Amino acid sequence: MSASKIVIIGGPTGSGKSSFAMKIAEESDGEIISCDSVQIYKGFDIGSAKPTKEEQKKIPHHLIDIISWNEDYDAGRYAIEAREAVSKVLAKNKTALVVGGSGLYLRSFLGEGWHANLPKDETLRKELNQLSEEELFSRLQKLDPIRAKEIHPNDKFRLVRAIELLTLLGKPVRDVEKENPWPKDWPTPHIKILDLPREHLHAAILKRTTAMLASGLIDEVKSLHEQGCPYTAKPMQTIGYRQVSKFLQGQLKEENLENAILFATRQYAKRQITWFKNVDRDRHL
Repeated sequence: MSASKIVIIGGPTGSGKSSFAMKIAEESDGEIISCDSVQIYKGFDIGSAKPTKEEQKKIPHHLIDIISWNEDYDAGRYAIEAREAVSKVLAKNKTALVVGGSGLYLRSFLGEGWHANLPKDETLRKELNQLSEEELFSRLQKLDPIRAKEIHPNDKFRLVRAIELLTLLGKPVRDVEKENPWPKDWPTPHIKILDLPREHLHAAILKRTTAMLASGLIDEVKSLHEQGCPYTAKPMQTIGYRQVSKFLQGQLKEENLENAILFATRQYAKRQITWFKNVDRDRHL
């Protein structure tokens, strides 16, 4: 593969995106731009399958460990910072590999439904936070069934934000006029979506979950909480961290912890597969 290209590597969690990206980066003199909504947080390492220090030393990585748990970060900011990172890589006449499974971040990077300065209403947000996840999910299904399919029923943060935006905008964000077209002087991205047979994907998810727990995921969550990160923080609501948080609060038995993570991960992977089916792609790598 020649230099100065943009390659997007997507797919469901556990599909091997990171190892594949490392291989391509080595072959093409590339650098990796993470497209992961948890790897951006400092300290959230094991549960996000963050590249090791050795891997980051071997291949330059961008947009990893850039914020703390209490800082605001959204898809709009990601689009800006990911494009800045890509520009720097292209300026070196190298291959920029955008790698991850966050569909919303990827869509923003590509200029699909990305918007700066989306409205906020703290009063409305507080009111919505009084509702249960079940009530929020039911409301979102009625207001925007398409968006509801993209959010886990227990992801309260994103449920609240989705309903907040729908209320303030009067329509889904994706229906607002596009504001961030693909830069005219950039090459058309090569897109590679990793597809695995379901049984292989489930086996990979099981292996990954077992390894995370064995590597100290529980201790990582304990440490983050002891450092001041509440269990209600945005990154604590993501898969793995949410289940361990519930266990540490006595809301989930230890013998049920691994299965709870497995179930949530498989459900998330299923939604990712559905989302990536609608992504235009090519295999010219």
